[in-house]
Amino acid sequence: MSKTTLFSLLFFLFSFMNSSWGQNNTDKQNESLSYSECINAYKILDQQADFAKLIEVGQTDIGKPLHLFVINSQKEFNLNKFDQSKAILLINNAIHPGEPCGIDASIRLADSLINNEKYHQLLKNTIVCIIPVYNIGGALNRSCCSRANQNGPEEYGFRGNAKNLDLNRDFIKMDSKNAKSFTSLFQKIKPHIFIDTHTSNGADYQYTMTLISTQPDKLEPSLGKFFKKNVIPEVYSKMDDKNW
Repeated sequence: MSKTTLFSLLFFLFSFMNSSWGQNNTDKQNESLSYSECINAYKILDQQADFAKLIEVGQTDIGKPLHLFVINSQKEFNLNKFDQSKAILLINNAIHPGEPCGIDASIRLADSLINNEKYHQLLKNTIVCIIPVYNIGGALNRSCCSRANQNGPEEYGFRGNAKNLDLNRDFIKMDSKNAKSFTSLFQKIKPHIFIDTHTSNGADYQYTMTLISTQPDKLEPSLGKFFKKNVIPEVYSKMDDKNW
């Protein structure tokens, strides 16, 4: 996969992070989709293309299945049979459902990749996998006011899951069914790029997008060198091109 294609796809996602999917269907701008609305949106997208499919990949603590939306031009949806010569991108949304920007952004990304032919070239060498909502229990526990100083959306999910576990602290100990399901799907698809769409707490900031890169010396040496010399400069170059 070319670096240009990969970075175009990543920036494509980031450009959606500040606006809600389906704004043409509502007059309210300060809202995010509920869990059921999110899953229904992916069911609709599933029906719109034979190279996209919404599948169940395990259980969660709330008793509802963990979903994965796969966009694969090869029309292969068995996680064990993905073409590893392609770049595999895994996007995880709503590990903290009070930070819901990724939920809406990922639906818009999927919608554009499926329904806008000019973006189909991005799928030639890439398989896109999206977890619509990881913390389903927290997403169902919606309210207006569980996060201090947050100015939107009008309703959002709760940080803890159905067992009041912080799933962002459970990848290693795996006390939750969510984490066990995630580990299983992660090991099956072996993604080359993993994006966890954490966002800010919604308070007022000077910038519409912030970027904090990991320290290259914390990575495996060859990966750290590539990250420092290729990834970081390319991301900032794309931001400059977009006047962002």
